[in-house]
Amino acid sequence: MSASLPNDLPQDFSTAFQKLLARERLDVEDMKLMVLLETAGDPLYQKLAEMAPNEEAAELLRQNGREETAHAHRLKKAIEILTGQSYEVPDLAENPYAEPPPLPDMSAEMLRGVASAEEGGDAMYQRYAENEPNADVAELLRQNGREELRHGQRVERVIAMLEKSA
Repeated sequence: MSASLPNDLPQDFSTAFQKLLARERLDVEDMKLMVLLETAGDPLYQKLAEMAPNEEAAELLRQNGREETAHAHRLKKAIEILTGQSYEVPDLAENPYAEPPPLPDMSAEMLRGVASAEEGGDAMYQRYAENEPNADVAELLRQNGREELRHGQRVERVIAMLEKSA
């Protein structure tokens, strides 16, 4: 197993997410797991973009995906700060969560679930930051959270486009 992967790898995305949701603070192994979940966000958003009602909506979704990968790179920095060692973000081929699940046709209801999850991501990152004693790491976590909130806002814009085109 790659040193970039967490030691205790949950069997699926949902189990991994639930594990992290229960945490008040991320340790290094938790951050490695969060890196996998964040990088899995890009292929998911790319798949959603393929289903988008227009190019503007598709670009909003692709932008979210790119920023999910940026979140993983901020977590990489956090790991390096905390360990004093170099850390490499695993590529998608190493990521057991990288394959997006089958998705139903794009609907406002489905996208509302995505937006809600993004808003929850902000709350989760803010909680981690509040409990992180290293100020530099806490700021990286806060920035990820702020962007999760922005992702939810972009998805809400896509919902409005979808409803307008219906």
